[in-house]
Amino acid sequence: METNQVINLIANILLTIGITLFMVFIYGRSTMIDKLPFLERIIIKIALAMSACGAFFNVLTITASHNSEILFNSGLAVVFIWAAWFHFKYFVKK
Repeated sequence: METNQVINLIANILLTIGITLFMVFIYGRSTMIDKLPFLERIIIKIALAMSACGAFFNVLTITASHNSEILFNSGLAVVFIWAAWFHFKYFVKK
């Protein structure tokens, strides 16, 4: 396995976990999301679920990607891990 495949695999694993935890933290309890109109809630939920499923599919296929995609996946992984940690620390842990 090449180095870029390993980096992309780790990024996609973290991305899948980060998005899943983020969704659990914002939909698993009463939040501001509940006050949004129905269509907006569905759009957010579908977009997050599609992103998590796409990252998980990338984990299953372990393909070699372009450097830009690896960088993008790594950045998204960091953002969603941070978002999940932030919600846990400031809203769930209380």
